[in-house]
Amino acid sequence: MKLTRVLLPLACCVVASHAQAQSSVTLYGIIDEAVQYTTNQAGGHAYQLQSGTLSASRFGFKGREDLGNGYAAIFQLENGFNSNTGKLGQNGRLFGRQSWVGIASPYGNLMLGRQYDLNTDFVGPFESGYAWSGGPGTQPGDNNNFNGSYRLNNAAKFVSTPLYGFKVGAAYSFGGTPGSVANNAAYSSAVSYTIGGFAIAGSYSHIDRPNTSVYDGTPTTTGVVVSGLSYSGFVSAKTLQISAAGASYTIGNGTLGATFSNVEFKGLGSGAGPNPQGYSGTAVLNSFEANYLYHFTPALQVGTAFIYTRANSVNGVPGAIYRQIDLGTTYSLSKRTDIYLWGYGQTASGTNSVGAPAVAQFAFTTASSNDKQLAVVAGIRHRF
Repeated sequence: MKLTRVLLPLACCVVASHAQAQSSVTLYGIIDEAVQYTTNQAGGHAYQLQSGTLSASRFGFKGREDLGNGYAAIFQLENGFNSNTGKLGQNGRLFGRQSWVGIASPYGNLMLGRQYDLNTDFVGPFESGYAWSGGPGTQPGDNNNFNGSYRLNNAAKFVSTPLYGFKVGAAYSFGGTPGSVANNAAYSSAVSYTIGGFAIAGSYSHIDRPNTSVYDGTPTTTGVVVSGLSYSGFVSAKTLQISAAGASYTIGNGTLGATFSNVEFKGLGSGAGPNPQGYSGTAVLNSFEANYLYHFTPALQVGTAFIYTRANSVNGVPGAIYRQIDLGTTYSLSKRTDIYLWGYGQTASGTNSVGAPAVAQFAFTTASSNDKQLAVVAGIRHRF
């Protein structure tokens, strides 16, 4: 009896320990704060604290339960917030950055819920703004979604396990409109290949009625639903189509990268949403970026990028051209904490999407009062 009393609690501890080893839940997050100086804001210069410059501030939960034979149940809930005010991001959603559950297998991961499209997942990492220069370093308005400005709701996504350097992905977002399969639906596909220091990827996304499906507008919205003036006047499109590609090559301590995207707002005026210029037909934005990142030491990196975006004319209204240069450095104080200093400069010419003279505007930043803008940020980022 005494032996039983000793062995029974011990056995329970062993079983509990084994169960714990098979399942895990991780709390994680990032808090990013910077002092930002920006020119030509309402005709003057602005000094302000900026949340999430290099990486958007967030916290979340990741979970995994081993199901055996190489399979596991997985989930991720990720919240975005403004560390200056504590307010929720993504238009007040509790888990607006990601909210999904799925199955991991030897062949890949199948995920169901709110998640990124494959332009962000596959081509985004080749863009400097996504990888290391931060939000203002993103291409104008993040028009190609490389930096994840929007997510897909009600989405099923599969990303394969790499095989001989190849990886593929496919996603479908159910529109949820009674009586229609196509309304507000979206689909996305991508492929990547990596060998040694070389990597390349391509992606395609097709989104029905972007104003209501990904930009959080409503059928009766009359105001601007996206802040980027390079394309905010085009959200009445019936479909948004994005084709993108990116590549990088690492030699020693340096990595040279490039991206290209073709963004087409088709059927202007046919979808719900604001159409201040009464556009019809198709609006096209083509963006190119070349970037270079060099690690002087494991802790110190310096990067630079050049971005060129051209918006074609629509219905006789001239298009616009945006040119941008990013330059800066990040220094790691530890595995979890780094400090950074980055500068960004942009010029604009032509006519923007709302029919006004084009003004410079960094992604996620208030537009300039003229065709030029400069921003300098100095900040700290902590991961936990």
